[in-house]
Amino acid sequence: MKRNGFTLVEMLVALMLFSFLTMAITLLGGNATRSFLFTETALAEIETLERMRRLLAADLGQAAARPTLGADGGQLPAFTLLPDGFVLVRRDPPGQVPGIRKIAWGYNGQDWLRQSFPAIDGAPPGEATALVHNVRAVQLRVVGRNGWQTEWRPRRPEELPRAIELTLIRGDGIPVVMKFMVAA
Repeated sequence: MKRNGFTLVEMLVALMLFSFLTMAITLLGGNATRSFLFTETALAEIETLERMRRLLAADLGQAAARPTLGADGGQLPAFTLLPDGFVLVRRDPPGQVPGIRKIAWGYNGQDWLRQSFPAIDGAPPGEATALVHNVRAVQLRVVGRNGWQTEWRPRRPEELPRAIELTLIRGDGIPVVMKFMVAA
């Protein structure tokens, strides 16, 4: 006897195999999409940290041993370490105006910020730019006469630390530790 089609059992088995293949392909595609999104987010975070690192390295690498004047006219050291940041004076590359700037780096409770002062002496800082978001805590140490320390008390107002260690505790609890040399 000759058959011209498939039996119901054969059709059900084929349908079941097709549904398993479709489900596997869908799961693999979903995992690939999640993996891509995770990778894209991680790369964006790394890029943000690298951009901040380059800017901070440039500021510290061009640090100037020049004391400044505060708003009250009192002398401030060339480098001031604060509980959640620091203030320094930096030189600009030759030919760039103004040639020397006062810069503040700090933490506002959720972001790591950078501020430029409109003038070296007597001016309050300008508007802050948030460079790293979702920061839980910040820790700073400097290398002075006695090695790594959490306080900076220069003997002379133009004295600069030799290096700075910045630890950013991200929102997920993972610390990012960066060390920078300070120009003198």
